[in-house]
Amino acid sequence: MRFESRRIFKSVATSQNVVRELLQMMFLGELISPGGQRAWLVSPWISNVVLFDNRAGGFSAVNPEWGAREVRLIEIALYLMSRGTSVGIATNFDDHNDVFLDALTVGAEEGGLSEKLKIVRRKHLHVKGILLKRGLLTGSMNLTYRGLELNDETVVYDTALQRIAEARLNFESYGRSEG
Repeated sequence: MRFESRRIFKSVATSQNVVRELLQMMFLGELISPGGQRAWLVSPWISNVVLFDNRAGGFSAVNPEWGAREVRLIEIALYLMSRGTSVGIATNFDDHNDVFLDALTVGAEEGGLSEKLKIVRRKHLHVKGILLKRGLLTGSMNLTYRGLELNDETVVYDTALQRIAEARLNFESYGRSEG
Protein backbone atom coordinates (compact mmCIF):
# COMPACT_ATOMS: atom_id res chain seq x y z
CA MET A 1 0.00 0.00 0.00
CA ARG A 2 1.32 3.43 -0.95
CA PHE A 3 0.37 6.52 1.05
CA GLU A 4 0.01 9.91 -0.56
CA SER A 5 -0.32 12.12 2.49
CA ARG A 6 0.76 11.99 6.11
CA ARG A 7 -0.10 14.58 8.76
CA ILE A 8 2.29 14.99 11.69
CA PHE A 9 1.52 16.93 14.87
CA LYS A 10 4.85 17.84 16.47
CA SER A 11 5.58 19.20 19.90
CA VAL A 12 8.59 19.09 22.19
CA ALA A 13 7.07 15.99 23.79
CA THR A 14 5.78 14.13 20.72
CA SER A 15 6.82 13.34 17.15
CA GLN A 16 9.82 15.67 17.17
CA ASN A 17 12.14 13.01 15.74
CA VAL A 18 9.57 12.01 13.13
CA VAL A 19 9.86 15.40 11.41
CA ARG A 20 13.67 15.37 11.59
CA GLU A 21 13.81 11.84 10.14
CA LEU A 22 11.33 12.78 7.42
CA LEU A 23 13.47 15.78 6.43
CA GLN A 24 16.54 13.54 6.34
CA MET A 25 14.80 11.01 4.10
CA MET A 26 13.47 13.74 1.80
CA PHE A 27 16.90 15.32 1.33
CA LEU A 28 18.69 11.98 1.09
CA GLY A 29 16.37 10.96 -1.75
CA GLU A 30 17.21 14.17 -3.58
CA LEU A 31 20.95 13.85 -2.94
CA ILE A 32 21.07 10.26 -4.15
CA SER A 33 19.07 10.98 -7.30
CA PRO A 34 19.57 14.70 -8.03
CA GLY A 35 18.69 16.89 -10.96
CA GLY A 36 15.49 17.61 -12.73
CA GLN A 37 13.27 20.28 -11.32
CA ARG A 38 14.17 23.02 -8.86
CA ALA A 39 14.03 22.19 -5.15
CA TRP A 40 12.17 24.88 -3.20
CA LEU A 41 12.61 25.93 0.42
CA VAL A 42 9.81 28.34 1.27
CA SER A 43 9.81 29.76 4.77
CA PRO A 44 9.16 33.27 6.13
CA TRP A 45 12.05 32.68 8.56
CA ILE A 46 14.97 30.47 7.62
CA SER A 47 18.19 29.54 9.42
CA ASN A 48 21.14 27.26 8.88
CA VAL A 49 19.52 24.42 10.85
CA VAL A 50 21.08 21.01 11.41
CA LEU A 51 19.57 18.47 9.00
CA PHE A 52 21.88 15.45 9.38
CA ASP A 53 23.65 14.22 12.49
CA ASN A 54 26.67 12.53 10.96
CA ARG A 55 28.68 12.22 14.18
CA ALA A 56 28.39 8.43 13.92
CA GLY A 57 29.21 8.49 10.18
CA GLY A 58 25.81 7.26 9.02
CA PHE A 59 25.65 9.77 6.15
CA SER A 60 29.31 9.52 5.09
CA ALA A 61 28.41 7.30 2.13
CA VAL A 62 26.44 10.22 0.68
CA ASN A 63 29.32 12.68 1.09
CA PRO A 64 32.52 11.53 2.82
CA GLU A 65 33.73 15.15 3.02
CA TRP A 66 31.14 15.92 5.70
CA GLY A 67 33.09 13.98 8.32
CA ALA A 68 31.81 13.05 11.75
CA ARG A 69 29.77 16.16 12.60
CA GLU A 70 26.37 17.78 12.21
CA VAL A 71 25.55 18.83 8.66
CA ARG A 72 23.53 22.00 8.16
CA LEU A 73 21.02 23.24 5.60
CA ILE A 74 23.48 25.45 3.68
CA GLU A 75 25.83 22.50 3.15
CA ILE A 76 22.95 20.33 1.94
CA ALA A 77 21.74 23.06 -0.44
CA LEU A 78 25.23 23.61 -1.85
CA TYR A 79 25.76 19.87 -2.28
CA LEU A 80 22.41 19.60 -4.09
CA MET A 81 23.47 22.39 -6.43
CA SER A 82 26.87 20.75 -7.04
CA ARG A 83 25.01 17.58 -8.03
CA GLY A 84 22.83 19.41 -10.59
CA THR A 85 19.71 20.42 -8.68
CA SER A 86 18.72 24.08 -8.78
CA VAL A 87 17.59 25.45 -5.42
CA GLY A 88 14.99 28.15 -4.86
CA ILE A 89 14.63 29.97 -1.56
CA ALA A 90 11.55 32.09 -0.87
CA THR A 91 11.46 34.06 2.36
CA ASN A 92 10.43 37.45 3.73
CA PHE A 93 12.45 40.63 4.25
CA ASP A 94 13.08 40.07 7.98
CA ASP A 95 16.70 40.75 8.96
CA HIS A 96 16.82 37.32 10.65
CA ASN A 97 17.11 35.74 7.20
CA ASP A 98 20.09 37.83 6.06
CA VAL A 99 22.78 35.69 7.72
CA PHE A 100 21.48 32.52 6.08
CA LEU A 101 20.95 34.10 2.66
CA ASP A 102 24.32 35.86 2.67
CA ALA A 103 26.19 32.67 3.64
CA LEU A 104 24.35 30.60 1.03
CA THR A 105 24.99 33.20 -1.67
CA VAL A 106 28.71 33.35 -0.83
CA GLY A 107 28.94 29.55 -0.78
CA ALA A 108 27.25 29.34 -4.18
CA GLU A 109 29.57 32.01 -5.60
CA GLU A 110 32.69 30.31 -4.22
CA GLY A 111 31.55 26.97 -5.65
CA GLY A 112 30.68 28.39 -9.07
CA LEU A 113 27.04 27.49 -8.45
CA SER A 114 25.35 30.91 -8.54
CA GLU A 115 23.28 30.00 -11.61
CA LYS A 116 21.75 27.13 -9.60
CA LEU A 117 20.48 29.41 -6.80
CA LYS A 118 17.36 31.57 -6.92
CA ILE A 119 16.48 33.72 -3.90
CA VAL A 120 13.12 35.46 -3.73
CA ARG A 121 12.03 37.77 -0.94
CA ARG A 122 8.36 38.59 -0.53
CA LYS A 123 6.85 41.12 1.85
CA HIS A 124 3.74 39.13 2.76
CA LEU A 125 5.10 35.57 2.58
CA HIS A 126 3.50 33.29 5.14
CA VAL A 127 3.59 30.01 3.18
CA LYS A 128 5.92 27.29 4.45
CA GLY A 129 7.02 24.36 2.35
CA ILE A 130 9.84 22.15 1.18
CA LEU A 131 9.37 20.88 -2.35
CA LEU A 132 11.67 18.23 -3.73
CA LYS A 133 11.36 15.91 -6.70
CA ARG A 134 9.38 13.21 -4.89
CA GLY A 135 7.66 15.00 -2.03
CA LEU A 136 6.17 18.14 -0.55
CA LEU A 137 6.26 19.10 3.12
CA THR A 138 3.89 21.93 4.08
CA GLY A 139 2.44 23.23 7.30
CA SER A 140 3.09 25.70 10.07
CA MET A 141 6.82 25.02 10.56
CA ASN A 142 9.48 27.58 9.64
CA LEU A 143 12.97 26.29 8.78
CA THR A 144 14.47 27.53 12.03
CA TYR A 145 15.71 25.96 15.25
CA ARG A 146 12.47 26.95 16.99
CA GLY A 147 10.40 25.47 14.16
CA LEU A 148 12.27 22.17 14.18
CA GLU A 149 12.98 21.78 17.89
CA LEU A 150 10.74 23.90 20.13
CA ASN A 151 7.42 24.98 18.64
CA ASP A 152 4.28 22.91 18.40
CA GLU A 153 3.75 22.48 14.66
CA THR A 154 1.57 20.63 12.18
CA VAL A 155 3.09 19.47 8.92
CA VAL A 156 1.76 17.42 6.03
CA TYR A 157 3.97 15.31 3.80
CA ASP A 158 2.52 14.67 0.33
CA THR A 159 3.74 12.39 -2.41
CA ALA A 160 0.67 12.80 -4.64
CA LEU A 161 1.85 13.92 -8.07
CA GLN A 162 -1.00 16.43 -8.44
CA ARG A 163 -0.20 18.20 -5.14
CA ILE A 164 3.50 18.26 -5.98
CA ALA A 165 2.74 19.74 -9.41
CA GLU A 166 0.39 22.38 -7.93
CA ALA A 167 3.01 23.39 -5.36
CA ARG A 168 5.67 23.57 -8.08
CA LEU A 169 3.50 25.96 -10.12
CA ASN A 170 2.89 28.15 -7.08
CA PHE A 171 6.50 28.18 -5.88
CA GLU A 172 7.88 28.82 -9.37
CA SER A 173 5.52 31.81 -9.65
CA TYR A 174 7.48 33.41 -6.78
CA GLY A 175 10.48 33.52 -9.08
CA ARG A 176 8.54 35.35 -11.78
CA SER A 177 7.07 38.13 -9.64
CA GLU A 178 8.36 40.59 -7.12
CA GLY A 179 6.71 40.71 -3.86
